[in-house]
Amino acid sequence: MKFLISGFNARPIAKSAKKAGYDIGTTDYFGDMDLINISKNCFSVLRQKPGQTLHRHLHRSPPEYLYILSEIMVDEQEDFDGILFGSAFDRYPKIIEQFNQLGPKVYANSPEKFALTRDRKTMHKIAEDAGFDIPFSLSFMNIEELVEEAKNRPFPLVTRGSGGGGGTGIKYWSNYSDLQKYFELKDENYDKEIWLHEYIDGLDASSSVICTKDIVQVLSINKQIIGDSNFNSPGDFSYCGNVVPLQKLETKAKLLDHTLEHIREVFLKLDLKGSNGIDFVIKNEKLFFMEINPRFQGSLECVEYATGYNVVQLHIDAFNGILHELPKKPKYHNFSVKGILFSDIEEKFPVLKYPKSKWIVDRTHYKVLLEKGDPFCSIVLPAKSAENGYNSAIKLAEKIMNVNRKT
Repeated sequence: MKFLISGFNARPIAKSAKKAGYDIGTTDYFGDMDLINISKNCFSVLRQKPGQTLHRHLHRSPPEYLYILSEIMVDEQEDFDGILFGSAFDRYPKIIEQFNQLGPKVYANSPEKFALTRDRKTMHKIAEDAGFDIPFSLSFMNIEELVEEAKNRPFPLVTRGSGGGGGTGIKYWSNYSDLQKYFELKDENYDKEIWLHEYIDGLDASSSVICTKDIVQVLSINKQIIGDSNFNSPGDFSYCGNVVPLQKLETKAKLLDHTLEHIREVFLKLDLKGSNGIDFVIKNEKLFFMEINPRFQGSLECVEYATGYNVVQLHIDAFNGILHELPKKPKYHNFSVKGILFSDIEEKFPVLKYPKSKWIVDRTHYKVLLEKGDPFCSIVLPAKSAENGYNSAIKLAEKIMNVNRKT
């Protein structure tokens, strides 16, 4: 079989699909070096060129470009049997519907399910019924109303737009005065939905699951690396990777049982298929719901290293009604760590070299100019312990930056 894989970063999914024995084509946003090494059959939104910056002005949204490139690839090659999605389309159910018209079977949740998972009010009710705690959360179309509501709420608080991914657009407020001053500078005709949230100071976690009809199998529970300065995170809430498994839960049997129960319950209520993920925060042994990701997650490669499963194969089998016997509680062969390295250099600089290491992936092309906050590459590796894996990733990140800094 031959699959078209489309998303912001198609490489981990493409790697897993090839390992499972499938032919692939990809449409990807960044077009990093490693994707091209996996398959020459790829189109990318960004054409990384020496002497030019990584990003360029786009006249359409990235998901629109990904669809257009996918349409061209399907029309030209005419031999795809199926389509797989990475991140990019969560807020674009209409584009998912367009993919359904291309011809090959789409191995993904329906546009309606994608829309449901981005309906915060409905999702909060579903998650609460499944046993999760829900942080205080209100949406506003009027900035003055948001500021007035914040006056009566205990701080810290966070604000976020209705869109974005990877932690973009989330702002932390330790006091009312700073929040008020910031929003007073906003346009009076601001017409975008914005959310005001209680800030939960806890352990950022996620879970990767496989869903078939009436059955939810939990593959792993993961620690999320958020806003980590060791990877030059561009923001306090930026997604910087994962550690699999989440060690804290492995030592607390009762909390682990409750976590697995709540995760299964929320996915049973949603009736999703294939590989899906959930983000939550653990505080004082309470589980605070954040969001559902109804597609392959950024933790995919770590989950495969830690569990030995081929997640793409499990996903495809779920859509074909093939059920695998998996343990009721996740089992791990070892730990694994993913760290996304960002540039922390103020001025534009060209990518010069990478240290020799098979664990460096998603590499920006040589001589492309990076700006502060741009993703540089990823570090993904297996490890005997969470601490050793994390420290190894940090050391490798330091080496990468050192060989590229101006001397």
